[in-house]
Amino acid sequence: MRKSISSVLLLLVSFALYAEQSYQAPLVKESLLLDIASGDITVAVGERGHVLIKRADSDFTQVTVPTQSTLTAVTLIGDHIWAVGHDAIILHSSDGGEQWQVQMYQPELERPFLDVIFFDSRRGLAIGAYGLFYQTSDGGNSWDSVRHAEFLNPFDREYLEEIRQEDEEFYQMELNSILPHLNRITRGQNGTLLIAGEAGLLAMSEDNGQSWQRLESDYTGSFFDFVQLDSGLMVAAGLRGNILVSEDGEQWETLQTCNTATLNSILTGQNKLSFIGNNGVMVKATLPLQTSTFDPYAAPTLNCEAAAGVSVSQTESKSALLNAVSVDGQTVVTAADGIYSLSLD
Repeated sequence: MRKSISSVLLLLVSFALYAEQSYQAPLVKESLLLDIASGDITVAVGERGHVLIKRADSDFTQVTVPTQSTLTAVTLIGDHIWAVGHDAIILHSSDGGEQWQVQMYQPELERPFLDVIFFDSRRGLAIGAYGLFYQTSDGGNSWDSVRHAEFLNPFDREYLEEIRQEDEEFYQMELNSILPHLNRITRGQNGTLLIAGEAGLLAMSEDNGQSWQRLESDYTGSFFDFVQLDSGLMVAAGLRGNILVSEDGEQWETLQTCNTATLNSILTGQNKLSFIGNNGVMVKATLPLQTSTFDPYAAPTLNCEAAAGVSVSQTESKSALLNAVSVDGQTVVTAADGIYSLSLD
């Protein structure tokens, strides 16, 4: 009898999960959209499970997916699409967005995924709040949770190692509670992976995310994007408009822009970098960057002077700009007020 009741409950839970379809919003292209990825098709994701797809010369069209959880990030490998978000959800489509399946849904974790990356159609990583880090080697059919103490600053790691010598279980509990938010994962040079996160976290991996090296910059605010240029130069951006630059990951300088709005994404160009952020802010900087000594304790000055080659502008709506890609020669941005083309010239 117990077995029958358990089977019925499992069936009901499964039905509830897959019956929760995303809402078909009439003004979906003006809703909060958080990320965008482009390949043979372009996919944007956002609040309430919104997924928009653009194929060839068509416009963005919303597709139905089996969730109403907010989706924060999306990635493409050929016809495969993975989208992640709140309630620790991971969605997958193997046919370019026609059909979707839930690969993970764990609202009890109370931790959202914030980014996802795949190396091919089988191997990928999903990261998020409080050190949330999952990996797969079978296309997402199964996901394994991993905790990386390397993301912590040296003082916290030393504290944890002292605990570990006495109580492994308590060590794991503490590690799970103090790991920082992992905001963004990107590809660097020669297969290197980069992570930007909370509490000054910048980290690098040379083995597809199996192990990580934390890069110390003396900055304790949050970073929201981290890129490496073809020249090897590393650039990180985040809270209060801070932009840090390094050639080796050890010595960091700042790019002075006189902007204090949080920067969410970095767009690389042939001879320039563009940064987009809150309040509709767009920062453009020509290469090579004219950097200066970084002082993490310096207060903003009234007579701030931006570095040579830097310009700052703002969209008319002043809505937060979150992510962007190039589509058919145009920069398409996802923002708090929807999805649209944006001029960064």
